[in-house]
Amino acid sequence: MRAATVEALAGPRNAPVRFLGRHRSAAWVASVALCLVTNTVLRQTGVVDSFSFWGYLWLLPVLLVDRRFRAVRKEAEARHLAALEASFAERT
Repeated sequence: MRAATVEALAGPRNAPVRFLGRHRSAAWVASVALCLVTNTVLRQTGVVDSFSFWGYLWLLPVLLVDRRFRAVRKEAEARHLAALEASFAERT
């Protein structure tokens, strides 16, 4: 299953996805910290009064990568199950 997931994410186009996947917890910590700092700075400078969605834009890349991983895992699982079913059908 893991090999199928890695195979699906091969290539230069998915390099940022693989990088964030390898450092997933650090990416979450960094994005949450950036959210808090951005929102605090926006409030302290008077750009916003109380609540701002601008700081939460730092979460968007990590959420998109998680969504991509979830889709690739489901696809890899489906291919793996199809291969298992085909091998069982050959045996009978």
